[in-house]
Amino acid sequence: MSFEQKVSRIKEIFDGYIISEPKEVVKKGYRGIYIDVYVLRKIISPVIFRNTDRTELTYTTLSNRLHVEVYSRKFKAPEKITGLKILKEFNKLPSGYFYNSLEDESALRNPVSVLYGDTVTGKEAEAPAIPSRILYTWALSPQRYEDVAEEKTHNALSEMGTMWDPKEGKLRETLFKNIYMNKGHLLQLITFYNVVPEELIFGIGNILHTSTYGAEDSVNQRNIKNDILLIACSKPFENPVTPYEVIENLTDDEISKMTNDDQTKRILQNKLRDLISKYAYVKILSEKETTEVLEIVRSIYGDRELLGRLVEVLVDYANGFISALGVEVEKAKKTKKRS
Repeated sequence: MSFEQKVSRIKEIFDGYIISEPKEVVKKGYRGIYIDVYVLRKIISPVIFRNTDRTELTYTTLSNRLHVEVYSRKFKAPEKITGLKILKEFNKLPSGYFYNSLEDESALRNPVSVLYGDTVTGKEAEAPAIPSRILYTWALSPQRYEDVAEEKTHNALSEMGTMWDPKEGKLRETLFKNIYMNKGHLLQLITFYNVVPEELIFGIGNILHTSTYGAEDSVNQRNIKNDILLIACSKPFENPVTPYEVIENLTDDEISKMTNDDQTKRILQNKLRDLISKYAYVKILSEKETTEVLEIVRSIYGDRELLGRLVEVLVDYANGFISALGVEVEKAKKTKKRS
């Protein structure tokens, strides 16, 4: 299939839940159309999800069990950065773009800012913040906290990069502890809100092609492998089934049976279908449709020419979005002056 045929097929599968152009949300406002992607993240190498306390791995209590709980930004930021790397690869990232430090409005003219949300931090900037249209919940481990977390003790290196202290003539003993998530999975819901097919492909592709998360990523690289469990669409209301409800409804017996990836995936998929099916306004994609969507995304990301074509289309959409946003801002200024 050509690039256009692949995009057309995505349009067919998600008919009624996508928009024709991103600038629609500027001109017409947001519609109640949602595409929910349930992501299963497998821990493939020890990862640190650090908060204020470096020795803490955050957890929550559900059904009298402890489960790892990870803040949404720990995943959104790396996947947003994957999108930025793609734009850089094709020389489509504005020269004034610096992550989390945009000095002027021109830096917003890129697909990542338009989809993931962004704001200009420069003192003279007048551009409004762009709200995200890809929304992340917190992630939860289906397995119990005590089964997937491990505390490790390390000895800090000197400024020379060794443990040898030349002044003392002996090894340093500056010990510190980290708590790692060293196995298991994390369940997360990512919602696409008023997106075009190409943005959906871009967002899912960035999820599937990001594998480094957490703190100390310069030494703890490639620690998570992502998979898509299930995709559901809803309108005009949001699908209320979150990872919290899923984990809370798991029985101890179901958790004990999560001994491998296939078992874990099957149990969570069944639980999701049971919970989501209670809501008549939510449509669950069939397994065949979900597989086809993922095959299309992977085929585009696996072909430089197709990926370049995706970037070109997204850049055109981003320019249209920012131009429309500028027009609306000017209208608002004139209205304010008249009043």
